[in-house]
Amino acid sequence: MEKQFKVYVYEEGEPPLFHNGPCKSIYSMEGNFIHNLELGGGLRTRDPDKAHVFFLPFSITMMVQFVYVKNSHDFSLIKQTVADYVDVIARKHPYWNRSLGADHFMLSCHDWVTYYLL
Repeated sequence: MEKQFKVYVYEEGEPPLFHNGPCKSIYSMEGNFIHNLELGGGLRTRDPDKAHVFFLPFSITMMVQFVYVKNSHDFSLIKQTVADYVDVIARKHPYWNRSLGADHFMLSCHDWVTYYLL
């Protein structure tokens, strides 16, 4: 399956919120996944027409660290960051729009993720 299944990683966005994640914490799966895809591995394709799915390389854990206002219980800045990123992707690439995002995914190991994205 690994030889056939292909993931396209969008290039948009800059660290620390995008293309980066923690690799040494309880949330390290997020960072390890991002870094493994970024390094190429067998799953990544640089040709979006060969991709089966599309990865949105943002890190909720990094957004909590750099965007969230501590103890505010206000998730709107993180929600807006994710919405803005998806908007950029939808405007620049045809892939989001052709499936309405059904073949796109993100990964989060943060326990607050449902508050951010719902």
